[in-house]
Amino acid sequence: MRISSNLLIISLLLVACSNSSETTQAQNQKISQFERAGLSDFLIDKSGVYHAVFQESPDNGKPDYIYYSTSANKGASWSKPVTLSNDNTGNGAGYPRILQDGKGVIYAIWKRYGNTASQYPVPEDILDGPGGYSAGTLFYKVLSGGAWSPQIQLNELEQAQESWFATVSPQGSLFVIWTQASPESVKNNRVPTWYYCDYMRATVLNGTSHSAYLDLSKPSPLDASGYPAQKDGGINLNGYVDNTNSPHLIYEDLKDDVQEIEYFNGKTERAVYSYPKYGAGNTFSNPPHLLVDENGIDHLIFKPAPATLESEQIWDINLATNQTNVLASIQKSGVAISGFQASQGPKGAMAVTFEAGTRSGNTEAFGIFYNNGTWKNVGLTNNASKENFFSKEFIGLGGYRTSISSITRYNSTFGSVAYDASGRKSMLMTISAYWTSGGFSTASPSLVYLPIDR
Repeated sequence: MRISSNLLIISLLLVACSNSSETTQAQNQKISQFERAGLSDFLIDKSGVYHAVFQESPDNGKPDYIYYSTSANKGASWSKPVTLSNDNTGNGAGYPRILQDGKGVIYAIWKRYGNTASQYPVPEDILDGPGGYSAGTLFYKVLSGGAWSPQIQLNELEQAQESWFATVSPQGSLFVIWTQASPESVKNNRVPTWYYCDYMRATVLNGTSHSAYLDLSKPSPLDASGYPAQKDGGINLNGYVDNTNSPHLIYEDLKDDVQEIEYFNGKTERAVYSYPKYGAGNTFSNPPHLLVDENGIDHLIFKPAPATLESEQIWDINLATNQTNVLASIQKSGVAISGFQASQGPKGAMAVTFEAGTRSGNTEAFGIFYNNGTWKNVGLTNNASKENFFSKEFIGLGGYRTSISSITRYNSTFGSVAYDASGRKSMLMTISAYWTSGGFSTASPSLVYLPIDR
């Protein structure tokens, strides 16, 4: 996929768009209600109100809906979750995001599975991780006066979009950027896999309206079967928009059966990492992230292929110098990194969270936090700072426990970090609890709120 050189600065979207303190009670507050929680996103708005969006299915066989909950007292209590994505189609929804633009408007965005023209709904998709493996349709809602707007579709056609992200520029504009199948493929009833989705597009949200769609790449011509003639698509799209309204992007593509991470710095594009041939694995479950530090230097945060290393690791590649910093490295046999997430903080701060453990034991949560040139390792759950898994020490969180105090065995599966106006961090964590007999309880997994900084 070749990003168009004449579209490096996407200020055209802006023109089109303009026209059209914590208590003890705040620790470990459960937010979800059906013990079927999945992926989540977390926002602390400019006024200090907490907002959570997350996947959850109300029962076996029911769709994975997107729910919303809020806290006005810094996480001490949360409102009863309300569903945002139940549009009566029977289709579920993937990894959601919640963001606030420079005008103070709050948006919830998600990808819905399935197609309303089909008689067969898609209630869930276990392959569609944060990286966006499966085709769907982007929708969003706007929060105003405590109520959510009707959902708004972000594409002309359904079930065409695959990988996507949303970001707020330094000027306060909220961009949504995605990859999709070409309109011709979709009209021919060809919904291709991600490596055929080579059509990258963008828009800027402006309340319940949005700018015209801008093409950041051109789709390949189709072959005789109606599919793109070449595998030039991308997955695990991620990045941000800088102060010149130029997008900085990473995505993974496929070249001769080798999956590579491509990096676009706003001007030029290059490959920065190659997975072993046929050895990338399910990177869409733990996709790479592109973050930027206080000096404007881009950092690639990702989990490299363990097949080429002595241990499972988390890397930070400085994309200005190409130097690699190993943030975490397993040093104990039988321990694996099961999950990995990263978030951009204010003024170049960065938050990396991941989950690691043995198959038969707990999966503990760990944090690696960057601020002003320094990374700090922190254990986020009860036993995390006690486990001798890594080559670098993970200290406890300021002398207090962040895991649910009544749980002695659990699996931490996903975390999302948010910063408040002062730079203090909190997070949402999905935790599956054990009975004392050692089996999973029927009341799992749950989404809980956990403070990090006090």
